[in-house]
Amino acid sequence: SVVMSSFSCWGPSDDGRIKPDVVGAGVGIFSSISGSDNAYGSMNGTSMATPNVAGSLILLQQHYKNLNSGNFMKAATLKGLTIHTADEAGGSPGPDYQFGWGLVNVKKAAETITNNGTTATIQEKTLVNGTSHTLNVTALGSNPIEITICWTDPKGTPASGGVVNPTTKMLVNDLDVRVWQGTNYYMPWILDPANPSSPATKGDNVRDNVEKIIIDAPIIGQVYSVEIYHKGTLT
Repeated sequence: SVVMSSFSCWGPSDDGRIKPDVVGAGVGIFSSISGSDNAYGSMNGTSMATPNVAGSLILLQQHYKNLNSGNFMKAATLKGLTIHTADEAGGSPGPDYQFGWGLVNVKKAAETITNNGTTATIQEKTLVNGTSHTLNVTALGSNPIEITICWTDPKGTPASGGVVNPTTKMLVNDLDVRVWQGTNYYMPWILDPANPSSPATKGDNVRDNVEKIIIDAPIIGQVYSVEIYHKGTLT
């Protein structure tokens, strides 16, 4: 039911990162406008979609603060949560360069915050250079297991002057998430910027500072081992 507007811009970024990250309603939205202090009207575009999403996310921060002794989520946590709970959109499972990771679902994100420590887990960790982080997850039912990591990456090195649309990767710290269950091995979603209309596949994501794994049909009662590690040297 998530229909792309005819005037929206699509990704990828020059280096192939998944853009947009998520989408929000931006067509025929009735809201306040700038004519006067009590003016309302129906408008289209990012003027509607952006405040819709931004206002929703600050409410999620407030909800998190209320449940966590006045502390806010880190920026990467909020981004990861938003992507993690977005509704699937587009013609194929996984992300794409039109809808990103999907339609923002504030209700699901708020419930994830509420259920942290029971049916959901939100962790903020520091990955030290040369180390890894492991988390064991038990499948409580037949619902999919979803794992998302997100981190704030240092700025990349700009391309030399005169280069138009450089494809050089801008990712500085390349973190990875993998999941094991016995002999089963699960990898995150990836897109191919050389074939931007192709459906997402599973593989080694070397471009994005967000990685997501979905296990569609976990075995009830089985333990799934989540490992987060990195390539190269962290800076």
